Amino acid sequence: MPLDVLQILERLISIDTVSNVSEGKRPTRECPDYINSVLNEVGLDAELLENDGVYTSLAIHKGKGPKILFLAHFDVVPPGNGWTSAPFTLRIDGDHAYGRGTCDDKGNVAALLLLAERAASSQPECTVMIAATGDEEVGGARGAAHLRRVLEERGLTPDYVIVADGIHMQIIYRRRNILPTLIRAKRRTSPMRGRRETIRFTTDIFASESRHSAYLRPGVDRHCMLAASKFLGLHPEVVVEAMRGEFVKSNIIPGWVELDVIWPDDTTSELEYDTALTQIFRLLLPISRVAFPTRPSDKGTVICPNLLSLNDDVWTLYCDIRAMTNDSTSVRESIMALLEGWSDLESLEVHAGAGYVDNDPNSSLIIAARRALKDLRLPVRLREGFGASDSRHFAGTGASIFDFGVEGDNLHGPNEWVSISSIGKTAEFFHHLIQVLSENHS
Repeated sequence: MPLDVLQILERLISIDTVSNVSEGKRPTRECPDYINSVLNEVGLDAELLENDGVYTSLAIHKGKGPKILFLAHFDVVPPGNGWTSAPFTLRIDGDHAYGRGTCDDKGNVAALLLLAERAASSQPECTVMIAATGDEEVGGARGAAHLRRVLEERGLTPDYVIVADGIHMQIIYRRRNILPTLIRAKRRTSPMRGRRETIRFTTDIFASESRHSAYLRPGVDRHCMLAASKFLGLHPEVVVEAMRGEFVKSNIIPGWVELDVIWPDDTTSELEYDTALTQIFRLLLPISRVAFPTRPSDKGTVICPNLLSLNDDVWTLYCDIRAMTNDSTSVRESIMALLEGWSDLESLEVHAGAGYVDNDPNSSLIIAARRALKDLRLPVRLREGFGASDSRHFAGTGASIFDFGVEGDNLHGPNEWVSISSIGKTAEFFHHLIQVLSENHS
């Protein structure tokens, strides 16, 4: 009996596979076990890889032609607020299916399972590998990076990598690197006479409910913490006593942040404000505009302050930096030049990340993909992607790479959805691409 895509999607969405490092939460083996059960059902031998508590589903059809890896991920970000339906219960409205992970990335996992069904039936001459990892949303170091090493050890380093992680059914041949950045400052209080006021600042993403920080377009979208920074810049006499916000995850823009501020007033009682917290918020906007050497990007360089927490009297600010560079040293030097002389500063860390993807749009893989799309009368669109993906872990291996994903939106935000019909179209495209690549190799 042919696979039922809605049945698959419903089961995938019902399994809570949230990755959240700050809360120590990661997916169990329930979801990859289910994925493997479907892979086995259609006739492929599936196995479960495990690396430091992170699971990866893997099935391999061996052939004599090129080695092609299709890769997705089953972990998701926390649901957050603002949903009009239960995030882990699939809701259908026409061609739209709503739920956390529908487009990022379980709709694409479903497409790979449909691809597996087709590949098991057609028995392509090339080697086809189908995998789904469980930690893409937290960097992919234990999932995709481990998978790469496993394939290398088995002599199965892929010639082509197609990552089913993206939306709008477009060929994504470039993706920026993520350079995780942590700024720590010692909490210190100081007295001041004044009156308190609580002010709330909200995030507003143009034409979307996405909160994925890679999608932020400065000048069009409003980041709540940067709006708060501008407010303090407009009112240099104001100081910050305390703050709270809807902090979710390192690559999710908080929906709102509130500042308890103090306006100077000599006629009122003496209060205490936080000098380090005040300076952090004053610096957020300048930090977000720091320039450093990088290759050009259609999506620009984005520096998003997404998390702020206080532990043991030390404030820790996490900034999600997206740029076409692997040079963390230059990034650190540029930010440090701005922070130089700040007495409350404890440390600044800028991590190099997994790297960026910049594939040749005239490579044999992309030429084959263009042909496959045209054969199926599907639109041919080549784009630079917004967010990162597991593709970064295969950059530098010699493989030709691109990402391609189903139609959908609101990823990392409320009311995430996927076009049901696009799941089947994506699977059909992947299967036809295998045929084209096999023909080109023979």
